[in-house]
Amino acid sequence: MTLLWVTGGVVGAALLGVYLPWTAWVLPVGLAAFGLGLALCLGKKWPPARRVLLGAGIALLWLTGYGAIVQAPAEALAYRTVEMEAVVTQWPEETDYGARVQIKGGEVGERKVNALFYGEEDLLTLRPGDRIATIAYCTPANRIAGEESLYYAGQGILLQMEGHGEITFIRQEGLSLRYGLTILAGKVMDQIDQLYPEREAGFLRALLMGDKTGLEDVDQNHFNRVGLGHVVVISGFHVSVLVGFLTLFLDPKRKGHVAAIFLVLLAFCLMTGSDPGTVRAAVLCALAMTAPLLGRSYDSLTGLCAALLLLLAVNPYAVANAGLQFSFLSTLGILTFGQRWNKAWLAGVPKKGKRWAAPWIGCAAISLSAMVFTVPLSGLYFGRFSLIAPLANLCTEWAVILAFVGGAVSVLAGAVFLPLGQALAALVVLPVDYFYWFSQQASGLGLASVDLDRGYYALWSLFAYGILILCLAWPGKGKRPILPVCACAVTLCLSALLTTKTVQRHDLTFTLLDVGQGQCAVVTSGNARAMVDCGGTRDPGDNGATYLQSIGSSRLDLLVLTHFHEDHAGGVLELMDRVKVGAIAAPDVDRDSALRQAIEARAAEEGVPIHYITENTLVSLGRAQLTLYAPVEGGGDSNEQCLSVLCAANGWEALLTGDMPLEGEARLAAREDLPQVEVLVAGHHGSKYATGEVLLEETDPEVVAISVGYNSYGHPAPEMLARVRAQGAELYRTDYHGGITFTAPDGEGS
Repeated sequence: MTLLWVTGGVVGAALLGVYLPWTAWVLPVGLAAFGLGLALCLGKKWPPARRVLLGAGIALLWLTGYGAIVQAPAEALAYRTVEMEAVVTQWPEETDYGARVQIKGGEVGERKVNALFYGEEDLLTLRPGDRIATIAYCTPANRIAGEESLYYAGQGILLQMEGHGEITFIRQEGLSLRYGLTILAGKVMDQIDQLYPEREAGFLRALLMGDKTGLEDVDQNHFNRVGLGHVVVISGFHVSVLVGFLTLFLDPKRKGHVAAIFLVLLAFCLMTGSDPGTVRAAVLCALAMTAPLLGRSYDSLTGLCAALLLLLAVNPYAVANAGLQFSFLSTLGILTFGQRWNKAWLAGVPKKGKRWAAPWIGCAAISLSAMVFTVPLSGLYFGRFSLIAPLANLCTEWAVILAFVGGAVSVLAGAVFLPLGQALAALVVLPVDYFYWFSQQASGLGLASVDLDRGYYALWSLFAYGILILCLAWPGKGKRPILPVCACAVTLCLSALLTTKTVQRHDLTFTLLDVGQGQCAVVTSGNARAMVDCGGTRDPGDNGATYLQSIGSSRLDLLVLTHFHEDHAGGVLELMDRVKVGAIAAPDVDRDSALRQAIEARAAEEGVPIHYITENTLVSLGRAQLTLYAPVEGGGDSNEQCLSVLCAANGWEALLTGDMPLEGEARLAAREDLPQVEVLVAGHHGSKYATGEVLLEETDPEVVAISVGYNSYGHPAPEMLARVRAQGAELYRTDYHGGITFTAPDGEGS
């Protein structure tokens, strides 16, 4: 228990030191905690308190030392243009505007730091061990999409460098011992690409090497929604499968064989980037196999603490790494509850059925126990958690094991004799395709996952945790889980019903979802559902489908697209993967657009009619009405040819104009008798070239809502914001407020 108390102090202090914005307290508090802990040790008093204090003091002192030794050189380079030299430490990857590569670099002759270097596509020719030299502008790696983030710090990356001018490449001659395994990882991924079709290769690159660049966003969304995202992040699961496979040939009771297993584990960790989950599992396996050989007993919690302390000793900011947090909390849940639940549930199975039931009950116990501590973390990071995860893991574990082992064997076989590798790959494709198929089908289920910020699901999660705490605290042996499980299931159904009924009772609910730089609005009236646009930078298809399913519907009566640009229609195909769309309405523009053609092809495949709006159209939606204003005349650009949509019920209106510019708004106001509206959705995400004085005066909105995310266009523009304030309207924006919901007053009989 000593190491457990010390680890608690280390983790608690590290979290405070990393997350609190003010850092001047770290050194004095660290000295005080360490001194007090040492004094208690000398006095031999309060063992738990002194261990926690010593751990906290060590963590805070190391944070100070890490800042001076590691972070200070990076801070000295921040916001400077320098003559830079660096060595490439990982394989480069393609970006939207060129390529980037992880390096260890800095000013010529000065201390080097871990950084990301951005440049042109010629960076893709680099490999680990190569050297580069150029002029680079350095910025701290503490922002992602315009927001403060500890993501890169948790990975030990401190700077982002952008090359200016000519880059000198110096190739690594011969085999580099230091980067040999990283180079080998690249060769393995090339072999996977040679053996497998593109989609299956992307999955196996992620499964075997932790490289997710070959996975489509829509597939990753399916995996995450059904609780299978951990499969494509190298973690303890992969290490367990690898060790299980190795022990078929190597005896873990023999020292020489154990040493061989250790070497394979070390190589696997280095090849896959030493992810926290991999390191944690490797340390646990190493300690578990070493303890019997040394005549010592093995305690799994002690091993977990040792692995965590090792990672934080390398980089204390790793405590902010979401992967580390999920990995260790899921393992803590398994160690604390998994074995206990497995034994208790198996005890209730008749003797004849134990042999058949044991693997299934074991998998269910592990899946559920892994969620005990990670569900709150999922709610904190993502606002949702997967209900179907235990079933999904149960149904796919066999496929993942076959794909992992089969994929590794096929790569080895292909390196020796290519036709043999291709023959094995033809078999491995089957479990991979099954995994894709299951993920997509399960993701389409209404309650596959729940959004904690929707309806009554947050209250239900609190109730479920209350039940869990009562079960753990209640005295007595042989407790049956039937009653608490049934109570959670019934209250979940009640939560879903109440959430659905709360939405259905209104004549009109208008929700502007937070999809980043894009637009997606959901309009509901009773049992009817419509959506205006589905595009953006934050998984618009996934967000739109999840919202609909969280309010009890996997059907969309009408999808209106104001135009076919990516930020307004880019999520449509993923939306249609999970939600049945009744009909689509759109302007007849962008006929050569690849996105329009893809949507038309999917609609034809599923029998969904597309109505191209050339004249004003009135659509009944439950107890509300949608007016689809045909594109205005005089504009050749697709933005000018946007549809406009008026949502109305009981004298309450909301207007959307897509990306229509000022000239188009003026033509629309001159052509139509626009009403005064309660809500006006700002055109073109708050561009200064939209939401002009003419439209504002004509509609006189009470509220202007802006659907906007991190962007390089300056949206929302100061000029547009000034016009709205001058009009006297309230301002709401999705990048500040998240999803925004407006409810119209209900009429009689609703």
